[in-house]
Amino acid sequence: MATVTSECFTFPLKHILALSVVVVAFLSTSSTTRADVLPVDFVRATHLIGASQGSPLSDLAKALSSGGFETSGGNKVRLDKWYAANWVDARLDFMTQVTPRLGVLWGFSTGERAEKYTIDPSFKFGFLAVYPLSKASKLSLTATTIFGGRINEHTCTADYGAIGGVQEVNCRMAATELDPAETLNYLLKKDPANKNQVTLTYTINF
Repeated sequence: MATVTSECFTFPLKHILALSVVVVAFLSTSSTTRADVLPVDFVRATHLIGASQGSPLSDLAKALSSGGFETSGGNKVRLDKWYAANWVDARLDFMTQVTPRLGVLWGFSTGERAEKYTIDPSFKFGFLAVYPLSKASKLSLTATTIFGGRINEHTCTADYGAIGGVQEVNCRMAATELDPAETLNYLLKKDPANKNQVTLTYTINF
């Protein structure tokens, strides 16, 4: 069996939803018999297709925990105390089969939290559509979008004495030469890289 997979494309959410409507409409109007329609049994039609713990955003947060700095009073501050999570973001992914050619993809993640950052819980939704081209080949289209899952880094409050007083600052840059207000521009605020994805796969058996 040989599989040819196109690159994953990133689209705005409105395009993902529009594509979902078109695919569902196409499959629902295609030639199907009553035997092609699966019974409405959510439990039997739903399958676990993925389980994982950790994510690129978790790895990014972990990278922030290395190093530290020394205060003007000579005290050492370690970043790992602020960026160490007690629980790493975990995800479960499912597929609920609607017809032999169409499955609804959905899943969720728990999120992750440490003293100086949070990764929001998320919900994933999309579809998998399969269109047979011949007895030996088929075309598969997968489209998914993720709601939530954003990482947000929190600030620290630092006392700069008579020079600057008490100010809000990016914890990792509190001891740099940057102005405290300027360090806030470098706070980590990022959505999952796979927030909106479309994948086209061509499969041929030989």
